[in-house]
Amino acid sequence: MSPRDRRAGLLLCLASAAAFGSLAIFGKQAYASGLGVVEVLVLRFGIAGPLLLVLAAATGRGLRLRRPVALRLLALGAFGYAVQSTLFFTALTRISASLAALLLYLYPALVTAGAVALGRHRLDRATVLGLVLALAGIALVLGLPGERPDPLGVALGLAAACWYTGYILVAEHLLRGVDPLVASAHVACGAACSFLVAAGAVGLDGLLSARPGGYAAAGAMAVLGTALALGTFIAGIARVGSAWASIASSFEPVCTVALGVVVLGDPLGLGTVVGGAAVVAGAVLLPLLAEPREAVGSSRRGSPGDVDAAAGPVVSSRLNDMLRRGSTRR
Repeated sequence: MSPRDRRAGLLLCLASAAAFGSLAIFGKQAYASGLGVVEVLVLRFGIAGPLLLVLAAATGRGLRLRRPVALRLLALGAFGYAVQSTLFFTALTRISASLAALLLYLYPALVTAGAVALGRHRLDRATVLGLVLALAGIALVLGLPGERPDPLGVALGLAAACWYTGYILVAEHLLRGVDPLVASAHVACGAACSFLVAAGAVGLDGLLSARPGGYAAAGAMAVLGTALALGTFIAGIARVGSAWASIASSFEPVCTVALGVVVLGDPLGLGTVVGGAAVVAGAVLLPLLAEPREAVGSSRRGSPGDVDAAAGPVVSSRLNDMLRRGSTRR
């Protein structure tokens, strides 16, 4: 692959990180326009699921799956991912977008710890360094003077990271070999079904009474923060390989913090700057120093679903695969 293609791939991965990083910002804007958590997630997944199916079909991917596989994907969305999304977006109602993003980004360290505990990865010095940086960064974000976040919001954000960790470890085992875009589309549709049921139970008053800006923000979450973010990540990882794609993706919380300051007026305290830098550094070190190292620009060859299992809901707990993600990041 030419250097030009690799540069294009890196830019695509950075664009994906920025798009995923916008989710929390659009969520805050939707809340400000009168939508609640359930309404936001109904709109996000109700739009994103069908859109991803269309995208998968348009790119020549087969949508037909064996029934057990399809049911597992739908169940992962309906129960696994729907819970994680609810935790994260409920945390957003109580803490800043910047803090919510940094708390969620504990998941690379937690997945690594889980992989070590399950015997899927060896605990070496590089791994320990990445884990220590990530955990120390969160401690700094929460503990430096002047940082007084809402305790329940922090607990929900940490719970979202923990649930996402379990989701990754389980999904990796259950759903190997599924095309990432097709898998993500099914997961999103499963989550949409859960939130439609929830909306029917709690009522749709908020959905009907919100201001136009709320619908626009929720639509942007589906199109920009989900479908476009996923598409650019899959295209990018095919050009640069999983290690460099993972490193580029580590700048997602940086994008969220920057957008939170510029768009929402979030305060940029010392804890956010120093702790956030440590969290990102830890996330960068984990794929960069993992053994065996992956050559820059490498990617596995095979079927369309073998693009390093990238961007699908099946996120590997192996370090050089760890930050791969799907449309259903939050």
